[in-house]
Amino acid sequence: MPYKWMVMIVVSMGTLLSTIDMGGMRVILPILEQFFKTSPDVVVWASLIWVLVGSSLMLSMARIVAIVGRKKLYLSGLVIFTVGLALCSISQSIMQLVLSRFLQSVGAAMTIAIEYAIVTASFPSDERGKALGIMGAVAGLGLLAGPALSGYCIDLLGWRSFFYIRIPFVVITAIMAQVVIKGGPTKKNGVKFDLPGAIIFFFAFSSLYFTLTQGSRLGWGSPLIISIACAAVVLLIAFVIIEKRTSQPVLDMRIFRNRILNIAIIGHIVLYISTNAVSFALPFFLIDGQGYSASAAGLLLVTIPATTLVFSPLSGKLSDTLGTFALCMGGLILLSLGLWLSYRMTIDTSLIAVIFYSIFIGAGMGFFTAPNTSAIIGAVPAESLDSASAMAGTLRHIGMAIGLAVSGSVFTVGRSSSVSRLALEGIHENMIAKLSTIDGFQDTMLVALFIGAAGIIASLFRGERRNRQAG
Repeated sequence: MPYKWMVMIVVSMGTLLSTIDMGGMRVILPILEQFFKTSPDVVVWASLIWVLVGSSLMLSMARIVAIVGRKKLYLSGLVIFTVGLALCSISQSIMQLVLSRFLQSVGAAMTIAIEYAIVTASFPSDERGKALGIMGAVAGLGLLAGPALSGYCIDLLGWRSFFYIRIPFVVITAIMAQVVIKGGPTKKNGVKFDLPGAIIFFFAFSSLYFTLTQGSRLGWGSPLIISIACAAVVLLIAFVIIEKRTSQPVLDMRIFRNRILNIAIIGHIVLYISTNAVSFALPFFLIDGQGYSASAAGLLLVTIPATTLVFSPLSGKLSDTLGTFALCMGGLILLSLGLWLSYRMTIDTSLIAVIFYSIFIGAGMGFFTAPNTSAIIGAVPAESLDSASAMAGTLRHIGMAIGLAVSGSVFTVGRSSSVSRLALEGIHENMIAKLSTIDGFQDTMLVALFIGAAGIIASLFRGERRNRQAG
């Protein structure tokens, strides 16, 4: 088997194991709340810590590659991920579990930060889109399989099994990585790690993420949220200043002189803001608005990632011959169409219509993600490949965090104002709950639609350029 496909198999296994975790934790959180007898705002940190720590460290991990090499960093990440899984499975308190998840997320950050770089370096430049499309499909498969796997683990063996049952597969992946992946370039001589920049970025992103995810719960005007938001802004400004003055920065600011890269970054964030708004609001629409059971709603929610799974490899392959501009633009248009159709959904919208509209959103995501990731990676010089790979993962989480914050606030405000209006109109209490949920959902979709449209407008200024980045 050619080397490039052996690398694809190994990295895909690592991607699958991490995305299964992301999908499965959504199901396991309510069980943890009951088991540890704690509140939802505490147990949710078992999930939030994954994104917070992982995203904060990705750029730093990409910089460490220049010192230790891709293979060593990837293997180390798998080892730390395995230890984290083992500690999670034996945790005796929610605090122990969160700390174990912290360690697990560090390992995940080490692998996720450079997975695109490892695959891109193994494939020729004219097959980069195809490779990234396959990885996108694998990620979608993990998000689909995660909830089902965690559900079966909980029912058959208990929640701890969701963690320890994956340990053998991570070990197998590590052994395969040791055998298959080549060491990759290292630059030990004269290479220094930008520790100040790494520390400042960690706290800057952590502050930003905390503000975005907790602002709705604690109140956007609360002293704590305002203070942390201000700290995030100050730290981000300090990070930019330090990186410009450092000879070997965590993030080379010169890469942002590339217009294609900047527009691709905007598009990446826009996509994940919009799609995360749908992921947040659609379950409320189905369960509280239309009265579907949780299990039925769960099956309906599979439509979007399943459609993405189908279209992602296709769009990646097409981007190698057609370029990335048309596919990215088409993806954003499909996404916006799906958001517009969703905005028009009411309490009487049929099940078939919900599925049909969700297919547009999933197809938009599938057509956009791989080509845009290819555009980001192809827009930087070869020596910045690892940073571009880490940046793609970081941008994904930034978009998800903003999407959660925006959709949570818009939905809550929209539903609350609708309750007051409907009560004055003399609507029955049971119907108020349903109609107000529909109104909140529509408000959320409208905002997501405007954000998606902004992404389309921005993409018009991107243009097209074929990048021949060497692996």
